[in-house]
Amino acid sequence: MSTNIRRWSFSIVLALFLLSTAITFVIFFEPLFRGVILLFGLEQHSGISTAKLMENYHVLISYLTRPWIKELVMPDFPSSPQGLFHFEEVKRLFMINFVIAVISTIVSLVLIRRLKKERKLFLLLTPLKGILYATLLFVVCLVSFFDVIFVKFHELFFHNSAWIFDPKLDPIIEVLPEEFFMICFLIVFLWLVFGIIGIRRWIKKQEHF
Repeated sequence: MSTNIRRWSFSIVLALFLLSTAITFVIFFEPLFRGVILLFGLEQHSGISTAKLMENYHVLISYLTRPWIKELVMPDFPSSPQGLFHFEEVKRLFMINFVIAVISTIVSLVLIRRLKKERKLFLLLTPLKGILYATLLFVVCLVSFFDVIFVKFHELFFHNSAWIFDPKLDPIIEVLPEEFFMICFLIVFLWLVFGIIGIRRWIKKQEHF
């Protein structure tokens, strides 16, 4: 394997580590949803108390993140077969992300240790800079064209229309506004940005740049 391919491959693994751990953090950080409830007045909009909304959200997240929970039954929000199918697909994606997070963490630690021992950490600086600039560009696009990106994201990962919820059949969508998902996306990619910046600074310190 050429040096150029190695350096880019190693950098992509590090980016996957940052990306998958950021997604994992956002998934499990339930207080984020409490903030969204307050920010967008979801209690008033839905007529359901914040405590009840959080309870339903916890049930949803528990289903999506625990393989042994096979059924989704939210106490205050009925679900259609189409809605349940979509959440099943989301659960599958979450499981894939968790596997990527574990594997990329282990591989990243091994690679960093190896490159540090060989004093070749500097090889990661240029590709990490490229990934950083690409991520910053994506963040700008995310803020400017989130509606389009949100649709394209679903078309890429869900090859059906089950993600298009009818509020009458799946009222949970009324308390999961598009802005909530934009905030989640922003946290994930800003985590990636600052993670790369932190890793590059650490490498420069280690290599005395």
